[in-house]
Amino acid sequence: MKTNSFATNAAFLETQKLVLARLTEKYATDRKLELDKLSEPVLWAKNPEDAKLLVKMFTLDEKIKVDFISDVTAYDNVDQEDGEGRFVLVYQLYSTELHTRVRVKCLLGEHQPAQTISDLYSGANWLEREVYDMYGITFANHPNLRRIMMDERFTGYPLRKEYPIKQREPFKDNIDFHLGAGPLQVTNTISQAAAEGEK
Repeated sequence: MKTNSFATNAAFLETQKLVLARLTEKYATDRKLELDKLSEPVLWAKNPEDAKLLVKMFTLDEKIKVDFISDVTAYDNVDQEDGEGRFVLVYQLYSTELHTRVRVKCLLGEHQPAQTISDLYSGANWLEREVYDMYGITFANHPNLRRIMMDERFTGYPLRKEYPIKQREPFKDNIDFHLGAGPLQVTNTISQAAAEGEK
């Protein structure tokens, strides 16, 4: 049996309207609610604690049925285009039953910690570590907050707007490795580096 795409889209749009109505009725009374370019809802939390509360409440709300964290990310708001806060933390939430998305945003000061949601969604553990690694945003009560992409010796946070786009940070004990090198060349380079280390 073929599915009528118009009927499918109509059902999705109707579900999205119901989710938006629920957000407006229960959650947006003292929070800013807006729609993105795809007409998906974006709810602004009042602070990091409120952001975690919203994420938790959405998992329990039978009318929204959020049960999946798609992403935890951030962006540098140094120009303060989105308000008075150095960063904007973004939670991308999804309902696998309703097939609708809800985004929660939260302004953070430069040294203000966010709240971990790894106790609500285990998948948030690595996502929060990436945000920490790229922006320097810390997450209170995170079980293992350390770099996940950059070398542990790396200084700075590469996705902050003040970080120079062409800056490189070589380490003295790095081993030279080139993708075009043959196995013998790589072996010789490693042996040479090991010999120098023993001196």
